[in-house]
Amino acid sequence: MNSFNKNPKIIYNNIKKLLIESVNDRNHTFHTPVFSNITKENKIQSRVVVLRKFDEKELKLNFHTDYRSPKIRDLLINNKSYFLFYDFKLKLQLRIETISKVNNNNKISKKAWTKTSLNSRKCYLTSKSPSSKTKIPEDGISEHLIGISPTLEESENGFINFAVVENKIVSIDWLYLKYSGHRRMKIKFKSKKPTYNWIIP
Repeated sequence: MNSFNKNPKIIYNNIKKLLIESVNDRNHTFHTPVFSNITKENKIQSRVVVLRKFDEKELKLNFHTDYRSPKIRDLLINNKSYFLFYDFKLKLQLRIETISKVNNNNKISKKAWTKTSLNSRKCYLTSKSPSSKTKIPEDGISEHLIGISPTLEESENGFINFAVVENKIVSIDWLYLKYSGHRRMKIKFKSKKPTYNWIIP
């Protein structure tokens, strides 16, 4: 986006284009957004996740995680969440409000699991849960898997720990930064139909 376009529909189509491109391009700046949620202690937690899927029709952003992680526990209590995307070259920021749904040991997680590489599956073979304490610096992976991928058969043991978090888009806060004047727009969705409102940056 080298120049500012005043047409909200064109801006929204550009947002969707960037999200679609970012899923499969690991070098895309939107490939690893910041995901935030509220803990059961009513605190905000943020971390970088890998965007695994953008469903343009259903307006969903998906990422994968370990079902044993604290954020899963928190999302099952409070499913309100946020994504933050930023591209320093485009000078573009997206804050996307979402409602999260956790999928574990079901058809959705199974479909994603079949497409997950062996090296990625290894992450779910840890004997210790994410965020659990350890006496030494380690990742929890068995020593015999250090530096190598598990076999397909061995990797299947990690499926029980594998979760797909689907995040239904509620609104998009679009911010375009430019020295001649910043521009900001709020896109809200009702029955999947977007409504556009210009707001002060």
